[in-house]
Parts: sequence; C-alpha cells; structure tokens
Amino acid sequence: MSVTPDSGAETTALVDPLGFMEKVTRSVYIYRPPTASPSSTSTTSSTGPRKAPKLVIITAWMGARPPHIAKYIAPYRDGLVFGEDPSERPHILLIFCHQDTTSSFSKAEAVAQTALPFIQDVLGDSLNATPKENSPQASANAHPQILVHTLSNGGCLILGQIYNAIDPEHIRCLPAHVTVYDSCPGHFRFAGAATAFSTGLDRAPLAKKLVFYPAIYFLVFTMLVRIRTERLFAWFGGVSRWLLSTLFGVKPSPKPPGPTRALNPWTPHNVNTVFGGNRREVRRSYIYSNQDKIILSMDVEEHANEAKGLGFTIAEMAEFPGSAHVAHARHDPARYWKTIKDLWVGKSE
Repeated sequence: MSVTPDSGAETTALVDPLGFMEKVTRSVYIYRPPTASPSSTSTTSSTGPRKAPKLVIITAWMGARPPHIAKYIAPYRDGLVFGEDPSERPHILLIFCHQDTTSSFSKAEAVAQTALPFIQDVLGDSLNATPKENSPQASANAHPQILVHTLSNGGCLILGQIYNAIDPEHIRCLPAHVTVYDSCPGHFRFAGAATAFSTGLDRAPLAKKLVFYPAIYFLVFTMLVRIRTERLFAWFGGVSRWLLSTLFGVKPSPKPPGPTRALNPWTPHNVNTVFGGNRREVRRSYIYSNQDKIILSMDVEEHANEAKGLGFTIAEMAEFPGSAHVAHARHDPARYWKTIKDLWVGKSE
C-alpha cells in the first residue's frame, strides 16, 4: 500500500523521539545499552582509561522538547562520538528541567532524588568508595568514568541538585568525570531569564500574552530577589565568621558552601572544597556564543576564569560565533562533537 506525504507526516508526528528510553517520570529518562549485563552495573569501575563513558548524564535546558534533546542523545547512543564498538556504549541519564522545577527548591530536589537510583545502579562501588582524589587539582590526572553534558542554566540547576542527592552530607561525590557546559553557566539576569521563560509566547494570541507576560515578569522578579537575598546572607555569614576568627580567635565549624538551593546555577559548579559535589571533576569545556541572548558570553568566560583560579582544569573555551542559545550543535555539528570527544580523551587547544 502506498503512503501519501500527508499520512507519512502524520505517522512521523506520532513517533516518540525518546521511545528508546525508559520514562521514569516526566523529568527523568534512562537508557541501558543492549550490551549491558546486570553484573556490569554493580562492580567497581576500571581504574584505566575508558574509550567511552560508563555513564552520560544529560541535564537539559528549561523547556527542552523531546525532539530537540533527542538529537543530543543519538550520537552517544549510536557510538558516533566514541567509536562503533557496541560494548563501549554508555548508559544514559536524561533529566528535563521544567519551568516549575526551576522555580521550586523542593521540586528540583525531588527530580534529583528520582534520578539517583539509576546513578547508583550504574556506578555501583565507584560511587560508594572513598575518593583518593578529593579536589580538582588532585583529580586532574584521573581517568574519568562519566561524562556530564549540561545545557543552559536550567541544566546547571538540576546538576547542582544531583551533587546534593548523591550525598547531602558532602562525604561522597560524583566520581571522576568530565563536564561540558553548553550555553552556561550565566548569572541570573532579569532580561535573560524573562526571555527563557517566555520562549514561544511571541506567537501566542494577544489575550494569552496579556496574562502570561506579567506573570512571567513577576516570577522572574521574585526569583531574582530570593537569589540576591541568599547572596546577601551568605556575605554577612562570611564576614561574621571572619570577625569571630580575627578578633576573638573563634573558629566556627565550616559551613558547606555547596548547592543547597536550586535557584543559583553559578556557585555549585565552582566549589573546590571538600563540600563540592564535583570536586573529582577531571576537566571541563565550555561551549558558548557571543550571539547568545540568554546567557552572555562574558558570564561564561567569567565563570571559566573563576574555575581556573579555583584549580579546575579547562580543556577548551569553544566559542561558536554567530550561534544562538543551545543551538551550537546545529550551527557546527562537526566541531561541536569534536569538542566533546577531545574533552573526553584529554585533548586541548
């Protein structure tokens, strides 16, 4: 029977682009490669270099749609990045960041807790073992087992909660891994956040705009106030501890500066103390653009400079001139995936 163009389009529309993954919740999807055996996910990772990650963690940008994020998963699933050997295919954890997740501490924490069992199952003993490398500097020569691929500030928010979910007491941390920051992190700015929350609203009817735009601006304003207030209290706390130590010789117990909250995408990824959930990060690369209207290139470069000063290893600052927000893979796919492969194997510019 012949298929008309119209019926073919209808069939395509009904295909689930993430149908190959197991949907745990609306925010968490997991993928186990066909070659994975039950025993392979519960033993200690090899201490030698791996051709491909054992686990790829992808934290999507806020509002990402399945057809779009599926294009980031296919190269990992199909061996297009790390080689064609089926035995080297990684497990994949995909976490969406919805608008309500971004603006709610408890919802962001719940999403991370839902993803945690899969991480524990794949990493096994390597997650529970006491790390020998306990700082970015000490981890620089370690062999990574995990690749973290985070997109935009929404992805950074979720990743910060993953650090906390692994161990709220900051004893354990994510094992040796590399991180690619795509279009992030950036400072929480009113204009960029409002643009992100209102994406697609420009095509909505006027009546809908009149309702949603004020609501979005109010939400972003309250988020900004909460972040600024937390930063102010943190500053006062730091000054108080310094005064107690300097004037009275009192040394208060250290307070974890880790990712205890979900609204600030900046700090969790640049904590190099024993409280940092990514203190075993081997190296990282930033992929960004000077034409990004949501995450400014100067913010990304500032974050990278701060990270370098804190001892994190920067493999590459990959600027994609003229590319839009989270559109770099589409703008220059060959360079995009080469950047990620070079990050994994340890090549740098």
